[in-house]
Parts: sequence; C-alpha cells; structure tokens
Amino acid sequence: MYKPTITSILLKPFSAAASSGAKTLSGGLSRSKGFTLIELIIVIVLVAILAVTAGPRFFSDRGVEEATLEPRILSMLRLQQQRAMQDTLNPCFGVTLTATQITPRDCTAAVTQDRVLLLPEPALLTVVSGLPAASSGFLFNSLGCPVSNAHETNPEACGQSSVELQVVGVDNRRICIQSQGYIRSGSCN
Repeated sequence: MYKPTITSILLKPFSAAASSGAKTLSGGLSRSKGFTLIELIIVIVLVAILAVTAGPRFFSDRGVEEATLEPRILSMLRLQQQRAMQDTLNPCFGVTLTATQITPRDCTAAVTQDRVLLLPEPALLTVVSGLPAASSGFLFNSLGCPVSNAHETNPEACGQSSVELQVVGVDNRRICIQSQGYIRSGSCN
C-alpha cells in the first residue's frame, strides 16, 4: 500500500520535465521561459530615454566651471583686500564688475589679462549691495571693509553695507563680503 509522504508531495512539481525549463503546451510543443521580443524592445526604449535625459546631467562638466570659479573669486577678493590694507596711502584697491567678468583694480597700474576672471557661459554676475554703484565695482578701505568707488576721493568708514556677488548659471553661487570685511562663500543673509 502506497502512502504519500510529505517529501514525495513537495518534490512532485519538481520532476525532470518541469525542472528542464520547458512547458508543454496542449499540442505537445514546448516553449522556453524568457522574455519576448516586445518586452526586450520596451526595456531598451526605456533605458534609452533614461540615458538621454539623465546621462548629460551625470556625465557633463556643466556647473564644474562655476564651482571652480568660486574659489578663484574668493582668492581675488582677499588679495585685493590685503593690498588695500597694506597700502594705506592709495585707497584704490578693489574690483571692477561686469555681467561676464571680474577685474581686479590696482590703482593706476595696468591689470594683465590673466588676472581677469571670465564667467563661463551661461553664467552671469549680479551684485546685491547697499553701496552706491556696487554693481559696477567697489573698493576696500585700509581696514579691509568694502566701500564705494567714491572712496578714492572721499574716505569712507567700515560698516556701510555688505556686498553679495551672485553667479547665476547652471549652479548658482554666492559670495559675501560682509560690511566689516569678512569674505566668505554663501549668502549675506
């Protein structure tokens, strides 16, 4: 008398025909397990769409130039500030600003082209400050504080206003020159 055991019941679906990966159809034909051509094409199209949209964001160097520009701007500002603090007889060290470049201002000395910082495309420079005409440039006084361009003819004291340089492009960058002369990355707020 045959008595089915738990082991024989559990192993029954895993017979040799079932474990070979083939299904038997009613006509005796067998079909292999796998993906159909339509499923493969759909997956390839989805991967292609993902690659076209996300790929350039991950593999491009857009925004890298702006990120490397920030320390260069900080360095230029700090250098001009140090020059103004060391040469207290000439109150004319600062920067001249346009929408696409930052140029150091060294009194009457000519500035070489390699010291001019050009902003990468499509970045633009904007200035937020209470100093008069700060959008075209500003100076540092003998204490290292940002002052207006009128400082050359009329000495100005510290604490007038902070200056915030905003590089607006792929990645937005902000540099703050606080009213007491501290220069740092980030917003002045």
